[in-house]
Amino acid sequence: MVSNYKLINVGEHATPVIVIDDFLPDAQSMVDVIAQSHRFEKKTDDFYPGVRSHAPDAYVAHLHHILPALFAELNGALVDISQPQLAMAQLSIANQHPSQLSPIQCIPHIDTQRDNEWALVHYLFCAPLGGTAFYRHKETGLERVNASQYHHYFSTLKRQATSVGLPAKAYINGDTAMFKQIACVEAQFNRALLYPANLLHSGCLPDDIDQTASHGRHLDIKHARLTANASILFN
Repeated sequence: MVSNYKLINVGEHATPVIVIDDFLPDAQSMVDVIAQSHRFEKKTDDFYPGVRSHAPDAYVAHLHHILPALFAELNGALVDISQPQLAMAQLSIANQHPSQLSPIQCIPHIDTQRDNEWALVHYLFCAPLGGTAFYRHKETGLERVNASQYHHYFSTLKRQATSVGLPAKAYINGDTAMFKQIACVEAQFNRALLYPANLLHSGCLPDDIDQTASHGRHLDIKHARLTANASILFN
């Protein structure tokens, strides 16, 4: 039995999003361990505006324990889903200055084109550094983008780069000429958020996020926007 969660529906298609508070027992102890022993690096094959590290083994074990129970409990409220499989788990710290963002990093994104994959973001910070928002692309009306829709969606974005113009070099926070914000979940320490990974979304990052993660030249993990992230597949 999983407690401290709520199921919300976002957008015109009422896409399910799960919000879980007190997701991890003694989360602060894990943050302390991460600060002492984890090295974060920028991944070159990743559009994430920051640095990554591996998830602790104990955390991965927690996901293997809690996710099957959670989705089994919610199976009647969601689409008919099978046993979840943990495909990936890692740690992330957003620390990229807006001036260094590429246009694709200034608009909402999807993690996959697959309909059978969910994403997890687990907030491991206390400061007001932004939660997660979900969006609708105004011209196409898309809130989720699957493989059959992706070519049309991406072609539309390319055309809009000329007709509407490139987005400002800033983290998206709310409505723009191209996107409508359809929901926003505030961050709270030890809150986890689960949602279909092809739902358009973005972190609600402040434009001084690079300053929150640094202490001189050193990464200040305990005061940074530290999150754990995972991908969950359903066969």
